[in-house]
Amino acid sequence: MSLAILALLALVIVIAISAFRTDLNTGVLAVALAYIVGVYFAGLSVSEVSTYLPEQLVLTLVGITLLFGMAQQNGTLDRLAGFAIRSARGNPALLPFVFFFLTFVFSAIGPGNIAAVALIAPIGMVVALNSNIRPIVMAIMICTGANAGAFSPVALTGIVNVGLMNKIGINDPSTTLQIFLLVAALQSISALVAYFVFQGFRIQRSAEVSAVAQSSSQAQPFHVQHIITLIAILALVIGVIVFNVAVVVGAFVLAGLLALFKIGDVEVGLQHLPWGVISLVAGISVLVGLLETTGSLDLATNVLASYSTPNTVNALLAFITGMVSIYSSSSGVVMPTFIPLLPRLIQALGGGDLIDMVVAVNVGSHLVDVSPLSTLGALCLAALPASVDRSVIFRQLLLWGISMSVVGAVLAFIFLDLL
Repeated sequence: MSLAILALLALVIVIAISAFRTDLNTGVLAVALAYIVGVYFAGLSVSEVSTYLPEQLVLTLVGITLLFGMAQQNGTLDRLAGFAIRSARGNPALLPFVFFFLTFVFSAIGPGNIAAVALIAPIGMVVALNSNIRPIVMAIMICTGANAGAFSPVALTGIVNVGLMNKIGINDPSTTLQIFLLVAALQSISALVAYFVFQGFRIQRSAEVSAVAQSSSQAQPFHVQHIITLIAILALVIGVIVFNVAVVVGAFVLAGLLALFKIGDVEVGLQHLPWGVISLVAGISVLVGLLETTGSLDLATNVLASYSTPNTVNALLAFITGMVSIYSSSSGVVMPTFIPLLPRLIQALGGGDLIDMVVAVNVGSHLVDVSPLSTLGALCLAALPASVDRSVIFRQLLLWGISMSVVGAVLAFIFLDLL
């Protein structure tokens, strides 16, 4: 067995295990296999394999999650959520769009898609049930809204995406914004389709709905610490998008200032960092770095190229990443696996648009996250009251999530391959 096949087999094993062992952080397993294959089969030193760790990406993830963990801890994000939800009281047909926009904003300004759904789903699912909104509609709108905002340059998934793009030679900040907007637009199309497929527009206005929406989001006053925290978040977004400030710099500076003036508790923030996600992304990146050294990425590229052409490659990428993402982490496994392949894939095909391919991977890997096998879908399912038959919602979410692998391929073919 060649070294390239052996290293590629290690990645396949990690992806396969991640599909069945949700209790296991496969980032740890990825690092272990990277050292075994790299040191004992490829003849690399321990220090050489260690250089594959994306240090800046890890620091950026720590900084941004720390900042928004402090904003969550001091109550700023909860107050924002309540304010947005109250804006649609008495208009139940608008509630799915309110929750879509709410999770979009929360995800895009920094916390990321998982944190946004974890914050909003418990409110949204209760409001849906008491407002005669089908739970499947609300779950899809919440998950899709979170993923639509996930590729913001200051959000966790967006940070991972930017780090991966930098490795393949995409360094223009305007391109990062372009990809964010393209992904958000395609995600929004799927949300709009779900709203009409499940007839969200038929929800009736009533005084009872108004009372439920209001009671689910009791008004909480904004105090000085909340206003300062909002200013800090706004400063980070403007600094990154307008003035090209490095996310890692802005996040740590603002988190440090909030801690210095006791506006946020840095110790609590550190205790609640998503180390599982951070180690998963870092671990897969180490293994993919080894694959690049051993020639495994070239091997995988040739396989993909044999089944596609420059006119169908985006549809194929969206479909494959969607199918893999149903059982694996979208940003932790799928994106770090496929995005490094793209420049070689263009060479093998003799053509293609690198930015479109990145968008195809992003959309394909995240549209399916409504599935209850994914974290976002599971959070919405868990947020349902005990009185609800979760098995029915589980099947609906699973079917919709799996179908999104096909929908993602169709959207990629229409908007990226044809247009």
